[in-house]
Amino acid sequence: MAKPVPVVKTVLIVEDERLLARTLKTALTEAGYTTTVSHSAESAERKWSVDAFDLVILDNRLPKQSGVDLLKTARERGVGSKVILVTAFDSKEVQKAARQLGIDAYVRKPYDLDRILTSVSDLIGGPTNGSTTQSTKEGG
Repeated sequence: MAKPVPVVKTVLIVEDERLLARTLKTALTEAGYTTTVSHSAESAERKWSVDAFDLVILDNRLPKQSGVDLLKTARERGVGSKVILVTAFDSKEVQKAARQLGIDAYVRKPYDLDRILTSVSDLIGGPTNGSTTQSTKEGG
């Protein structure tokens, strides 16, 4: 009888602030998740269309395109990943648009890293189905 292959949970971090992206990547990787980083909406859209992610941490204020617009495009293409939308520029309009697109959590910057880690765990569970295997990717 074959042993089940552990499935590592994957997280796409879409954040143009490189230091913040690196901090999130480090924290999530140390927690055991597989992480991929995109620093632009264009890069995120390419990665999101090729790979299935369990969760996307999506900054709303990105160069050239908002996170809400990127999420709308992804949803129109049938992408069903769970999403945490983060923003330093909170507004009722952004909240409403994001909720209509089915975000799972809305977090205002600056945020506590432990709160993000708790939200990730609440939304997709622990990093694996019992394994501690991990890997990381970065780019874009």
